Amino acid sequence: MLKKDLWASRLFLLAGCILMALSVACTATDDNSTRGAGPKKVTAAELTEQIQNSRAPLILDVRSEEEYAKGHIPGAVNIPYDQLGNRLSEIDVDKTDEIVVHCRSGHRAGIAEKILIEAGYSDVRDLDGHMNAWQSGGYPIEESQCC
Repeated sequence: MLKKDLWASRLFLLAGCILMALSVACTATDDNSTRGAGPKKVTAAELTEQIQNSRAPLILDVRSEEEYAKGHIPGAVNIPYDQLGNRLSEIDVDKTDEIVVHCRSGHRAGIAEKILIEAGYSDVRDLDGHMNAWQSGGYPIEESQCC
């Protein structure tokens, strides 16, 4: 009978430890969990002002090379979202510098933003409305040769 009691108390203690560990794991936060719904938004007007005042952040266009060539934000760097993980070394800024990410409408930028945050970039921003809003707002566009 004594062995059963000892076994039961050890099992109870083990279950308590597991529950405590799960509780801590579920309430723990990492650096990105305090970001809320995602990266902060930057409007086209704010980004234009930064560009005009020579304070432009890295502007990362994660659309395809073809889309980029047809028209992009002046000074933007093109790394398609599906290549970003393998091309992080091409991002020539400190991990604490501001990076504004955009695509056509937001989906691909969201994927790229997650990749950047997971790689340790701490000031990742999302262009509000993306290229659709930039173009409809009449902001400047540059064209380039493709592929």
